[in-house]
Amino acid sequence: MLKANKRAWFKKLFSIYNRNLFKRRFHSLHVSGLDNLRNKNSEIPLIIYANHSGWWDGLVVFEICRQAKADFYVMMEEKQLKSLFLFRKLGAFSVVREKPRNAVESINYAVELLKNPSATLLIFPQGEILPNDARPLKFYNGLSRIIEKSGKVLCLPMAIRYEFLGEFKPQIFVKIGEAGLIETEKNFKSKDLTGRNADILTNLLDKLKSDVAGENFSQYERVI
Repeated sequence: MLKANKRAWFKKLFSIYNRNLFKRRFHSLHVSGLDNLRNKNSEIPLIIYANHSGWWDGLVVFEICRQAKADFYVMMEEKQLKSLFLFRKLGAFSVVREKPRNAVESINYAVELLKNPSATLLIFPQGEILPNDARPLKFYNGLSRIIEKSGKVLCLPMAIRYEFLGEFKPQIFVKIGEAGLIETEKNFKSKDLTGRNADILTNLLDKLKSDVAGENFSQYERVI
C-alpha cells in the first residue's frame, strides 16, 4: 500500500491553490454544522464518513477540515492515488478493496493513525462515485472494521451536494451531522454498524436535499 507522506509546506501551498481552484470552478461553498467539526473532542480521534457523488468531494472536505483546523487523512483507491501521488503529501493513503490482504493492511494503517487523539480520518464508504440520490446507500465494511479495531472513536457524517441555483457556476452545499461516540464491546458486530452508518448518512443527505429544495439556508455558513 501507499502510505501518507504529509508535508506541512505542501499543505500550505495546496490550500492556496485549492481555494483559488474552487473560486474559478464554483460560485460558492456553503456549510451547515461546521461547529460540529470545529468543536470536536480533541482527546478522541475522529472519523468523517461522507457520500461520494463527485471528483471534487475530497477537495471539498480538505477545505472544510482546513477551516476547522483538523489534522486530516483520507483513504483513496490505490489506482487513483498513483495518478494523484502528490495527495500523499496531504495525508492520502491507498487501499485496494478487491484484494482482502491489501485492504486489511490499509485498515490496520488507518487504526495506527487514529491512535493519535487529534487525528481526523476521512472515508468514502461507498467506495466509488455514485449519483447523489441513488438509494439505498451501500457501504463497504471497511469503515466499521476501522471503528472496531480502534475501540473508541467519534464518527461524524457529512453530506455533500452540488447544485445550479440561478448562477452561472454551480454551488456546493455541505451538511455536517453531529459526532457520535462509538466504543466497541465484546459482542460488537461491524456489519450491523455498517447498515446503521448508511442509514444515518442517508437521512442527512435527505435533509440536505430538502434544505436546497426549500432554499432553507439560514443555518449555512459561506466559507468560499
